Amino acid sequence: MMRNSISDFIGNTPSYIFLFLLASTAIIVGIEWDISWHETIGRDKLLSPPHVVVYIGGIICGLTCAYMALRQTFIDENLYNRYVVFWGFKAPFACWVCIWGAIAMLTSAPFDDWWHNAYGLDVQIISPPHLVLAAGIFANLMGSLFLLIAEKNLAKGKQKHFLELLYMYAASLIIVQFAILLTESSFHNKQHTYEFYKYSLILYSFLIIAFRVVGEHKYSATIISILFILHRCVIIWVLPLFKAEPLLGPIYRDIDHYVAPYFPVLLVAPALAIDLIHNKFRQPNRIINAVMMGSSFCIIFFLVQWHFAEFLLSEYARNWFFAGDNTFPYWVRVNENNYKFWFLDFTPYGQKAEMEKVTVHNFGFLIIFTIMFSYLGSFFGGWIKKVKR
Repeated sequence: MMRNSISDFIGNTPSYIFLFLLASTAIIVGIEWDISWHETIGRDKLLSPPHVVVYIGGIICGLTCAYMALRQTFIDENLYNRYVVFWGFKAPFACWVCIWGAIAMLTSAPFDDWWHNAYGLDVQIISPPHLVLAAGIFANLMGSLFLLIAEKNLAKGKQKHFLELLYMYAASLIIVQFAILLTESSFHNKQHTYEFYKYSLILYSFLIIAFRVVGEHKYSATIISILFILHRCVIIWVLPLFKAEPLLGPIYRDIDHYVAPYFPVLLVAPALAIDLIHNKFRQPNRIINAVMMGSSFCIIFFLVQWHFAEFLLSEYARNWFFAGDNTFPYWVRVNENNYKFWFLDFTPYGQKAEMEKVTVHNFGFLIIFTIMFSYLGSFFGGWIKKVKR
């Protein structure tokens, strides 16, 4: 009976939805693999395995959307319930977003290769070609999300619930992308700095609250955060199973397998608070909601992650599950600071830069920033929730 129900749900869902989710997953996994490749092996080539996975995901999204646009324009104008006309071509709004994303992703590939040849290895994740790639990836992920939201808004009954589950998975991939962009500020050793909390609270509060507004499940924010954590954990557990070694000096660590990313932040705690506030204390006034959600998100995230970071640097986290001793690239020296909190960083030019500590004074700014971006997140979520084409 259950099998029949699941097969019915899958059969009633447009096939391109699953294709987009598969492509989005490939893109994110490829990016995570690529970062680990840099940290484990060193310089890569234009068509390295991680790059190929990322490009294939982008190409699938772009070609699928192009096919949808051409089919609706020239073969069956009523193929999709609603569409947007662009340069005479007709397709759902999400298709145009994905097509732009695919073009940006493919454009970033030769740009990134030229950048490496001209300037050498990347010293930061955030570089001009990577920003072009990140923008393209975000467009593809958001396009996939728009398609799901449009289908979900037009669906009824149990089919709507099934699409809600797919929506929450798609939303979790977007959070994973921003976690990747925050990598350089989110190492375990930096999780007592003001920089880490400022960037994390701004981005995560915006995304979680936006997706909570769109979601119709009672605990959609919590489920999205759990899916985000599970995805990152699977990568942490699987990558080190594959052998690899550094091929570019200087080499300061004896590495014989892929380096794992840092353990994900515990978004589930503040996300659960957002769900409870949304379900029981939501007010008609968006500003009041932003104050309640933003302040709760900030305080809970800070308290939970502050103490969890201390655990991640302890000997209890040096195992396969938390990978506390398997997140350092081959070019990081082995010394007594590996398992201490850092308040001194280095710029791309090798200069020392002091990182700000969290104080009572700047914690107030963290609350203000989180409230502001909670408001923007609710506004953005309210907008995308209305997508029907």
